[in-house]
This record gives sequence, C-alpha cells and structure tokens, in this order.
Amino acid sequence: MSLIAEVAVVGTGMFGAAAAKYLSREGVKVIAIGPAEPTGDEPVDQHSFAAHYDQGRICRRLGWDPVWAFLDARSLERFRDIETESGISFFSECGSLILIAKSIGERTDKILDQAVENEVRVERISQDALRGEFPMLGLPQLTGGVEGLLERTGAGLLNPKKLVSAQLALARTAGAELVRGAVVAIEKRRGLWRLQVEGATGNHEIRAEKLLIATGALTNHNCVLPQDKLLAMQAYTEPNLFFEVSEPRSGGIWNLPPVVTVDPDDTGNANKSTYFIPPVRYPDGKWYMRIGPGMQPFVFRLSTTAEMIDWYRSQRVTPHQFQFLAAAMSELVPTLELPEARHATCIIEKTVTGYPYIGYLDDDDTLAVAVGGNGHGARGSDEIGRLASLTAVGKPLDCPLPTDTFSPVTASDPRAVWNQSSKLKPPFGLC
Repeated sequence: MSLIAEVAVVGTGMFGAAAAKYLSREGVKVIAIGPAEPTGDEPVDQHSFAAHYDQGRICRRLGWDPVWAFLDARSLERFRDIETESGISFFSECGSLILIAKSIGERTDKILDQAVENEVRVERISQDALRGEFPMLGLPQLTGGVEGLLERTGAGLLNPKKLVSAQLALARTAGAELVRGAVVAIEKRRGLWRLQVEGATGNHEIRAEKLLIATGALTNHNCVLPQDKLLAMQAYTEPNLFFEVSEPRSGGIWNLPPVVTVDPDDTGNANKSTYFIPPVRYPDGKWYMRIGPGMQPFVFRLSTTAEMIDWYRSQRVTPHQFQFLAAAMSELVPTLELPEARHATCIIEKTVTGYPYIGYLDDDDTLAVAVGGNGHGARGSDEIGRLASLTAVGKPLDCPLPTDTFSPVTASDPRAVWNQSSKLKPPFGLC
C-alpha cells in the first residue's frame, strides 16, 4: 500500500503526537507513523521502546532555566483544554515539592524571583514546617540543611501514555492519518521522501513532501536519518525502582506530592539528587511509588544500538544503582516498611545544547527534527510539538526566545563538542 502526505511525522510519542495535532489543525495533510506499544510477544528491537510507556511524570513550572520554564508553562496551561477536547484525563494537579539545600540559598532566591516574574505561585517552607506538613516524608541530609519550594496548584503528575492518546485522538479528529508501524528505511527521490514502514498489518511505502522526525533517544539508531545527518545526542541509562503499596487510603504517603531533591555538592555517587513519585496505579492494577536519580555518575552512557536494546530488554538496574535508589527511598519514606523493589529501565537522551532540537538539518528545509527531551521533555511536550509543527511547514518560531535556541546540532558540526563530565555535575534536579 502506498500513501502520500504533505508532512510525514515519524514518531508518535509526546513530541510527534503533539506536532501531528497542530499540523492537522492547520489543514496540512499529515500521516503520523509509529509502532503501537509492544504487548510482550514481539521480538525486541530498536523500535520496541518509547519514553511515554509509563504512568507518571512530574509536572511543574518552577526551575532555574528560562527556556524550559517557557516550554513547561505554555504546555501546562493547555493541559485542561486538551483533556476537555479529547475526553481523556491525564493530568493530576497534586502539587510539586522541591527539597533543596540551604547552602545555595542565593540561587534559590533567584529561582523565586523568576517565579514571581512568571506568576508562578511558590511557597518557601522551612525544615521544621516541612516536618509539620509532611510527617511521612523524610528529609535528605544536605549541606546547611533543607528547605522546601512547594507549588500547590498548577503542578502535579502527568500520565504520558494518556497524554499521547489524547494528542493522537485530536490529531485524527483534525484529519491526520495514523499508521502503526516502524520506519525501517528512508530515501529521497524525485523531490519526495519515500519511507518504508513495517507494521503488524503489513508493509507500506509512504511518500511525503516533508518529514518531521520525532523518534526520541534512538533517533540515531533506527534508520530514520540519513547517515551523514546524525545528531549530536547521547543516551544515558535511567534506572528506576518501584515499590508496591496497598490500596489507596487517606493520609500518609497518599497526601505527598511528587518530590525532587536538589543536592549541589560534587560528591559523585554520594550525591543525593533524586525524584520521588507518590503512589500511582499501573496497568497491572497495582499501586507503586517510584524513585529515580539525578544525573549521578552511575547513570552511565549507552553508545550502541545493542547496548540500548540490552538495557531496555533486561529491565534490571545495576547493583550500584539499586543500592543508591533503595537507600534514597528509605530516606524519603523512613516510617514505611518497603516491600521488595521492582526494577525498571528507561533512557534519557542529552543534547549538546541541553534543549530540544527543533529545526531543519543543515540546509534541507524538507527534513526537520523534534527530539531531545533531556530527561524532562514530557511536561513541555505540547509546546515543543507546536513549535515543531511551525518548522515543518516553513514558518518562523513565534516565541520570545533567541532564534537559535533550538537549532539542531549534527554529529559532524564543529559545535558538537561533547564534555561528558559536564553532563554529570551537580546541582541536579531542576532545569
């Protein structure tokens, strides 16, 4: 079967689904291409994984980076409209708590000044007040003590799987066509891109005037880019532990917001930067708390396709990672007897700039990308997709940021100087 589109969006995750929605609403003939979530029976390959196959991501507006603050705020302010329009609920407004070392109080002052400027409501809470309001929460031992930055409203938990379902539903309502399958080869002939797609219902050739690639951490490894246009992007392991808890009840851990701890000390694997997600219900019907790390050195680099597949397929964190995460969870919920942990693995892709790549590759205005969540792209994904849709049809980005903020950097670009150690230096936790 052969299909023709004005724009083919390759990748139906958080960035691609949002872009397909916005393109379709502008009257563009869009085909969005991406495999369905694996059921467990399929062979494992580089097309088997996606960052949105999960139930919980922290959403907040507070941070010390103005670019991410812009992306997050623009997206968060649309979430309720997306829910209403699609009929799919994905955002729980349960607040967000930052536990930050008092030793960097001057930096915290600047964060709060920026929050006032951006009309973000944040409460600065003392260590004693934290203990009073959240008695179930243990406070990490950070230099100078701990203080809290609490967003009670406009922040909480995002279900990325349901967000993608909502965005794709709205894209299809606006006229987009969804093809379930993996792009295994691309070629440009006679002014058209030709994509070979393999799916459960058979193989397709899709022809498109323009491509938008939104395929996440494995973009350089899954045959969706010409070999001379690979991106300056590196992948790191993302180890998580899940702890099952009993059915919901009032009080205790059920009243905790998601928590991020920010440790500014350069102590290697002893750094206490983590994120904690309170109980969330997963497809197996059970409720789990989750703990994950900041970018400590044990968050090691994945360089090859085989390494990425093995990391995903194993769903086992290393003993070192397990020890750290289990200790962090015990510190944050010290009064709770923790059950046996369930391992889970994901991948974070880091760009040279620290921001998403949204734009054309070199001088080819028919090939654009929207990749590079840098570990926190979920909450800003709607605005990233919107900006990507503008790029795909040749329109300028209508945002107050410098025009080159999101410029893609290819692996052959002189700007692609990668200082790996700088990606693993504290403070972690806030972007």
